[in-house]
Amino acid sequence: MEQSLTSKFPIEFIKELQNHFGEKIAEKTLKALSDTSSVSIRINPLKPIEGFSTDTPIPWSKNGHLLKDRPFFSLDPHFHAGCYYVQDSSSMILETLLNKLKPERDGLYLDACAAPGGKSTVLLDYLNNEGFLLSNEVDGKRNSILREIILKWGRLNVGVTSLPTRKFIDLNCAFDLILVDAPCSGEGMFRKDKFALTQWSEKLVQNCAITQKTILNELTPTLKQGGILIYSTCTMNREENEYQIQKLIESGDFEIKEVDLSDYQEHLIEAKIGEKTIGHYLLPGTSTGEGLFISVLRKKTPSENEDYSTKRIQTSFNPPNEGFENLYPQIPKDLVYWELKEELFAVKNHSFIEHLAIPLKMAGLPFYQMKGKNVIPLHGMAMANLGLTSIELDKENSLQYLRKETISLPQNSPKGWALVGFQNKSLGWIKIIDQRSNNYYPSWLRLRN
Repeated sequence: MEQSLTSKFPIEFIKELQNHFGEKIAEKTLKALSDTSSVSIRINPLKPIEGFSTDTPIPWSKNGHLLKDRPFFSLDPHFHAGCYYVQDSSSMILETLLNKLKPERDGLYLDACAAPGGKSTVLLDYLNNEGFLLSNEVDGKRNSILREIILKWGRLNVGVTSLPTRKFIDLNCAFDLILVDAPCSGEGMFRKDKFALTQWSEKLVQNCAITQKTILNELTPTLKQGGILIYSTCTMNREENEYQIQKLIESGDFEIKEVDLSDYQEHLIEAKIGEKTIGHYLLPGTSTGEGLFISVLRKKTPSENEDYSTKRIQTSFNPPNEGFENLYPQIPKDLVYWELKEELFAVKNHSFIEHLAIPLKMAGLPFYQMKGKNVIPLHGMAMANLGLTSIELDKENSLQYLRKETISLPQNSPKGWALVGFQNKSLGWIKIIDQRSNNYYPSWLRLRN
């Protein structure tokens, strides 16, 4: 192996990589980890755009594209409109797994370690307005990022929580599918995140393995019998991957759910226990993106929370205000509204969570608030892709709007509340007063460059 490679990475990491995958794959992976990261995006099927049609498609993602170079995403209005998410191509394998597994969409899903939110968007796209997703992130700062991504993606059958995984068993939760994208040592991210390389140690791997085992043990009782567990990490060692899966199988609660990924075998490396394939690796140099391990299991034993029909309703949902209904008659009638700090959040399929004694950070998307008899529309209604008419802005005015600055409007624009958009994709709300307008783009989202 080249001396330059061995000097860049911890020797213990290199030895484990060689023992795990063999000299040839290890060298290929290390060379790739020394190069520049790839850049990829996944387009929101609710808000399709053509801007990336000439880039390389990701084989396992219908909406994924590998970009030739990294554009200034912050200067693209479509990025702020939630038309796409910048996501590593390896993570997009979840899309193919779901489409091949075909778990029931009419169920309750949990993304247990969800921030920054990319895999939650994949789950929401699979659910396609059916079922309900709880997207959980315990870290407060990362939870804020998660809520921003959920807001822009525009789905209403989602709630955001910020709970330690041990709490879910006490909240009447019984899930049909749980995704655990577990906290890990980050080996697969060495070229994208230099801090991951500097903090790596064998002790960190061992500590992460303990955390992962704890999370899995805490969530096992909340998964229904026959439910699906998808376990993933962005690391490449057996301690955090194969051995975690082995413990789950040995517990008697789980069995491997085989998924045929032979169409992508040139990009994948099978993870095995003995002769049995228990998951797959996507490695730098072999795949198109960063390092990822992923495995699918089926729960064999029941959850004590499966029969919640007699549980007391804990979460309050209400019909819309009459004034709001009259002002926006085109809003779907099957939505209910959850209140947080005087903001009314529109929620779809609330029956999946109304029995849960669960502290929500967000349920659905913020649609409106009442100031006396006046209806104030909120940003979530703009992001929800409801087909509301918007005033078309050019790119310069769109960026001005996103900076919360003054924009130019067409002459004789009618007074009152109006959506503005770019290339038929909504950006947010303004209120037109005489010959000027007030910009209601959320301050916390404001473009600062």
